[in-house]
Amino acid sequence: MAAAPEPTVDGLLGGLVICFCFVFMLYGVTVTQSYVYMLNCKDDPKWMKLLVATVLILESLHSAFAMRFLYYSVIIAFGSVELVGQIDWSLGPVILLENAIVAAVEGFFIRRMWILSNHSYVLTFGTAFLLCARIGCHTTAAVFALTSGTWADFQAAPGPNITVEVSNALSAAVDAIIATSMIYYLHRGQSGQARTDGVVKWLMSYAINSGAMMMIVSLAIAITYVKVKESLLFLGLVMIVSKLYANSLLGTLNARQLLRSKTARAAGVGGSSRSNAYELSKIQVTSSGQMRPIEIYREKTQVTDAVAPFEDDELSQGKQPSLNPV
Repeated sequence: MAAAPEPTVDGLLGGLVICFCFVFMLYGVTVTQSYVYMLNCKDDPKWMKLLVATVLILESLHSAFAMRFLYYSVIIAFGSVELVGQIDWSLGPVILLENAIVAAVEGFFIRRMWILSNHSYVLTFGTAFLLCARIGCHTTAAVFALTSGTWADFQAAPGPNITVEVSNALSAAVDAIIATSMIYYLHRGQSGQARTDGVVKWLMSYAINSGAMMMIVSLAIAITYVKVKESLLFLGLVMIVSKLYANSLLGTLNARQLLRSKTARAAGVGGSSRSNAYELSKIQVTSSGQMRPIEIYREKTQVTDAVAPFEDDELSQGKQPSLNPV
């Protein structure tokens, strides 16, 4: 049997450095999306604004510690395979911050699933349990890494291998459940009207793309961890995960403005805000051929309700706007 190749600096760090390029690029996207959200979040509840601010702060800290880890790998340990193979202390904060970001973002999506499923306890709390188990396994793997001292010892021990694989499997399972359930409930809520169903299909496509991206990254981490022992590529992919989750959250929130604009235009209403759509209920009846106010209201709510589960405001809580009498 051929002996395993000796690790080299470029072999260990090549894929890691490339992944770090994407890490910092995605952080820039996170900052930009946060800025866009702040420009359009005036009507959002305080808890949602606090969530976005928290994710941005956690992402900034995550990027700072990730930069420290990269600095150790390419500057402090420059040219030394032995030093590169050691696990720097900055990995601990990176993993803890990633867990916090994943918990915040997935918690937000689980809340939406709770609303869409009409408060299904089995589905919601089952997914939340899997998320907690994923975070626990991920944290345990980080503890194993910091106590192992070197990557060679970490990858050789059975405990870390089990926790890493279980963590990736749970992560993929949670993403699959959230994406599948949202697609199912959105599809079941289609009204048969082209303009409403167009928005629903957009939301379904977004859920599919987001869930697929997360599952692909989790699968890539598991494969590279097992098959590419002589490289830290898997660690670079782990660093990317939190950025994908943060941008998924911010992208979903920022897309609401576009969806409101589309539904408002489809309903023949000027402007992009949802309050403009509500003005349909105030139209005066001038001829017998026009719709009555209640019919206009129903037609309007069919369009608006397609976006309601993704608004997280009074509509998502099941409340209906008041209909002004004509």
